[in-house]
Amino acid sequence: MRPLAWLLAPALVFLLGVPLGTALMVATIATPAAASVLAGPCSTVGADGTLDVLEPLPAPGPERRASLTNPPTDIPAAVLALYQEAAAAHGLPWPLLAGVGMAETNHGRLNATSSAGAQGLMQFMRATFAAYGVDGNGDGRATITNDADSIHSAANYLAALGAGEGGDGVRRALFGYNHATWYVNDVLAYAAHYATQACAADDGTLPGGPDGPCPPTGSAAERGLRPSALRGLRCVKDAFPWIRSMGGVGPRPNASDHPAGRAVDFMIPAWNTRAGRARGWQVAHWLQAHAAELNVKYLIFDDHVWRAYRPSQGWTRYTHPNGATANPTLRHLDHVHLSTF
Repeated sequence: MRPLAWLLAPALVFLLGVPLGTALMVATIATPAAASVLAGPCSTVGADGTLDVLEPLPAPGPERRASLTNPPTDIPAAVLALYQEAAAAHGLPWPLLAGVGMAETNHGRLNATSSAGAQGLMQFMRATFAAYGVDGNGDGRATITNDADSIHSAANYLAALGAGEGGDGVRRALFGYNHATWYVNDVLAYAAHYATQACAADDGTLPGGPDGPCPPTGSAAERGLRPSALRGLRCVKDAFPWIRSMGGVGPRPNASDHPAGRAVDFMIPAWNTRAGRARGWQVAHWLQAHAAELNVKYLIFDDHVWRAYRPSQGWTRYTHPNGATANPTLRHLDHVHLSTF
């Protein structure tokens, strides 16, 4: 399957028909990165961090039902993070999963077992879940009623049905998910709404910078951090809410700012996928853009390092102090490292 490259359906098409509603580190080898990779519903990011606008999602057709009378609702933060994580893991844009989640259960608000026996946030029949269900929350089992497992399984199923081919492949995949043309168009209408919202701020720029104090995250990684590192952790989490795991103070066998509480690691979901790598670079470049505000000392990601005290050098190749290694964590492939002054 080739990488999915779409943006949003033309906003006008949607607006005419639908009213707007309300640190476990796995040691595996990373797959080679492409020159340009999926960053989100609206753009790709190249090896140098530049963003380019993508092609559109298929537009919803005229035959629709739920989307004509039930406007799309806000996505709960925890569910949005799961859509984004699962989409990155399977090479899909998260608005597609959000469209399915809205059409099926209003993002889990109405996820009782259906009259046909479908269960969970993404409404799987047991036989289909037995074939395509995956473990989305890392507990070692796939549970049909668990939100993370349901969303990751839906992404797995849609990818298997050909959604990763884009265009007509998306329509075929959605029809395979639910054999009704009106359902396909409902999902695409909802997806267009969420993509429109997301892309309003995704015009080739990174998220806005830290504006004053950033809110506490509740993460245990905050404990023992010095003020600059603590602010860096909170502001990155505020700008990139899909980050779920972070590392702070801890021993290291080599010279490091972690023991002194001056460093933070931001784990990247699905880091060994094209979308995951792109997201990591978004975090790294956002920190680079706001280095002065966040008192950045240096950044490491994807075999590269950027030193705020030598900015003219740009991003240079990074080699672990112990020498070349295949370990993705030591190479900083699975996380963005932030060191602060």
